[in-house]
Amino acid sequence: MNRQARTTTRLGILVVALSITRPSRALPLDDTPTPTMTNAPTATPTVGALSIWPPDTVPTTADGNDESPVELGVKFTADVDGEIAGIRYYKSAANTGTHTGSLWTSDGTLLATGTFASETSSGWQQLVFAEPVAISANGVYVASYHTTAGHYAGDVDYFATAGVDNPPLHGLANGVSGGNGVYAYGASAFPTNTYRSANYWVDVLFTSA
Repeated sequence: MNRQARTTTRLGILVVALSITRPSRALPLDDTPTPTMTNAPTATPTVGALSIWPPDTVPTTADGNDESPVELGVKFTADVDGEIAGIRYYKSAANTGTHTGSLWTSDGTLLATGTFASETSSGWQQLVFAEPVAISANGVYVASYHTTAGHYAGDVDYFATAGVDNPPLHGLANGVSGGNGVYAYGASAFPTNTYRSANYWVDVLFTSA
């Protein structure tokens, strides 16, 4: 890969964004995996629903500067039977247009999909499915969203050595069920590609049975 470094100053912090020439279409993301906490704009969480990340969690790289249409997802499990009421994702200001959210089994069966509505300009967005979807304890599922504009959030190496545990929900570490941090370029489709265990900041709304 050929990398061209570019520096900008935002809110008094020096940020280095990497633009990667990628014949394999790997995703150009910042190399720092640790999220920060701040009072960013957030969607109001669904009452009683649990998520992998708290609503005030903010990516280190909110905009990866890739302008390609892409489906982005996360593999997760739950310790108990329950229902997925919807999907969450973190939005950069440049990630405009229509967004859809989907829930899949680990082998690519589509369980539910819908379109995000009443989005804010940035921060966490959420979609509530028309009907909640039942999931089984310890089963592996994929939550994803599709953007036509790109400019998605992403932190590389996030799942490389550890997952995220917010019992009963778990974002899987790389290798537990293949790679985590999955994507598919183009129209909305089941995401199976991975790049450096990146976290694309997709989440779920879960209620226990």
